[in-house]
Amino acid sequence: MENSNVTLTTLYSPHETVHIAIYVKVGTKHEGGYPAGIAHFTEHMLFKGTEQFTAQAFSEEIDALGGEVNAYTTKEYTCYAVKTLRRFEIRAVQLLQQMLMHATFPAEEIEREKQVILEEIKMTEDDPEDYIYDMLQEKTLSADYHVPILGTRASLQQMTKDALNRFYREFYTADNIIISYAGQNPEVIQQLQTFPAAQNARTAEFTFSPCELTVDRSLEQAHLLLGYKAVSYHHPLYDACSVFSAYFGESMSSPLFRRLREELGLCYNVYSSLESFADGGLFTIYIGCDQRQIESAKREMLSLIGQPMTAESLQRTKDYLITTAYMDNDYEGHIMARDGRSLLYYGRLVTLTEFESRINAVTLAEIAEVQQLYKVQPAQIIFK
Repeated sequence: MENSNVTLTTLYSPHETVHIAIYVKVGTKHEGGYPAGIAHFTEHMLFKGTEQFTAQAFSEEIDALGGEVNAYTTKEYTCYAVKTLRRFEIRAVQLLQQMLMHATFPAEEIEREKQVILEEIKMTEDDPEDYIYDMLQEKTLSADYHVPILGTRASLQQMTKDALNRFYREFYTADNIIISYAGQNPEVIQQLQTFPAAQNARTAEFTFSPCELTVDRSLEQAHLLLGYKAVSYHHPLYDACSVFSAYFGESMSSPLFRRLREELGLCYNVYSSLESFADGGLFTIYIGCDQRQIESAKREMLSLIGQPMTAESLQRTKDYLITTAYMDNDYEGHIMARDGRSLLYYGRLVTLTEFESRINAVTLAEIAEVQQLYKVQPAQIIFK
């Protein structure tokens, strides 16, 4: 449903719990002209004081809901989500209203949050499996996409109240807001539909430039990440790319897992993943193994990625993806999130029936086209 202010989707739920998610169409790729990581920093600061509440009072109000309040930032959007009982939903909406329209960015909280996010950066850097992915993006993607969501040590020091206020006023506007609701009283969120008008639109450019990099971190185990340019979620081959990634390395029966772990015993952890954006995508293959096995593991990966998929494997993967989608649909919170992201990505609701039809329409010929995309020299990052 749409009105003159924001985009809204609602789902009736007979349960006593309600789910509300606010999707703001702003992420790391929109940060040009601002300190890197400001989208994520803004997300944190919306919990740190509003016109009505101090940071401590706001925390107490959230706890009083007795539910869950979460937020996260991606390359393309920021999400704020609340789950609580129906009896508290009016209060929950009032808190969201304060966060999304009346944040104050207290100077002392900004300084405190710099240290908090610095610790978050350190935590990522201490986890090679996380950090290697950030490194791959930094070295291969264009400026709009390569900056870590958390920002950097240097960019944290550039966060100011003025910059945060300008970013907040520029992007937290009506055209950038999607509200997804699951509950019995969608009218209670009407008060959230009074966001300020848009200021201007931003565009982003996605490019991918392969590289090879080895980083000596004195680790017990080596970590290898291969990266390929993939397609956007608007591309005709997007569904085929999703099916191929699910088949190739996202389960214990996948060729990647079966060959490298079960047959060769080279590793404990190995998988592939697909991340698509509005302008492009990234297909990655990760393994953690003994340093002496890195080259043989890489040869196996490159060999497997080109092996033809059988009709039987294609049908099995389709059944897995469709079954998972329907099973997830048993939970109102998941439906709320799926509907919100559907509006975010496509500007309309994609039903499960449509999803099933799209997945079932994927052919072996399309899978072969996807594999052709990956018959190039990949980007390669090694931590050892």
